[in-house]
Amino acid sequence: MAARSKNRIIGNGAEIPWRAKGEQLLFKAITYNQWLLVGRKTFEAMGALPNRNYAVVSRSGFVSEHDNVLVFPSIDSALQALATLTDHVIVAGGGEIYKSLIADVDTLHLSTIDIEAEGDIEFPEVPEQFELAFEQRFQSNLNYCYQIWQKR
Repeated sequence: MAARSKNRIIGNGAEIPWRAKGEQLLFKAITYNQWLLVGRKTFEAMGALPNRNYAVVSRSGFVSEHDNVLVFPSIDSALQALATLTDHVIVAGGGEIYKSLIADVDTLHLSTIDIEAEGDIEFPEVPEQFELAFEQRFQSNLNYCYQIWQKR
């Protein structure tokens, strides 16, 4: 699950370079009571949201004091452990995690914010094996389009 600009930017350092009213409600609704796989920088930027479990990938020795957070040294070790805990994981960033896993997921939940943003972190191209299954446009302070892509 990701929000990106029209030019595929998802972040500028630890910051999201926009505030589209209402768009984060989609993230909150879809991730409620789910496992989220995130990188350490993304986790530190978002914090531990209530009613979610986190698998945080960190090569830096990061430690979390939250009961709902597990830390792993690699994506592979996180996926192996998650396979014993759940059959549904939401990949929620950052850029390196998305690049590593985009071809392996079954469903993409993407919001495209109607701006050309400046930033240093990009969301990868949607692979050809995905097809658009759903789309809804939203009017807001920054218009955005929510899409669901399914692997063929």
